[in-house]
Amino acid sequence: MRRLERLADRHQVDEFDCGNPALNRWLRESARTADRKGVARVYVWAESDGRVTAYAAIAPHVIERESVPRRLGRGDPDQIPAVLVAKLALDNGLHGRGLGSQLLIGVLGVIAEAADRAGGRYVVVDEADQSAAAFYLRHGFRAGPNPARLVLRVADVLATFQRAGSQPSSRHELDH
Repeated sequence: MRRLERLADRHQVDEFDCGNPALNRWLRESARTADRKGVARVYVWAESDGRVTAYAAIAPHVIERESVPRRLGRGDPDQIPAVLVAKLALDNGLHGRGLGSQLLIGVLGVIAEAADRAGGRYVVVDEADQSAAAFYLRHGFRAGPNPARLVLRVADVLATFQRAGSQPSSRHELDH
């Protein structure tokens, strides 16, 4: 299993290419600033030479109850604390090997641990791209009234880790 770690100065991002110019550009031009300013936390997979081969960015978020599927949002406050999976990308060399699922599981581990410590009810993805939406739906996310917004309960993430017999923190490296 690959180790998920916080983006650091030693990580080389210039050669990263996931096939999506906007995701490539964000990693190169904005990821370090977003992480440093606390706008998002950026996690990467990196080779021993520091070259980044995958990354994800997560951020604190608030969603409105009406944006959650009715069955899930019943009893929630009008504004619900959540964590946004803002970016998730694999280098082209890793595509087609099921590693996107592994990256998402690592990121969900980070989110579950953070929610356990600080609160947060949902994991949110705002995804307009159909193939990306299909990926998240296969991993338990659900569409709400806005089909581009997908949600997953943090409690479901924690239950999945418990069924697997592991703690979320055992899946990733939180140190900077």
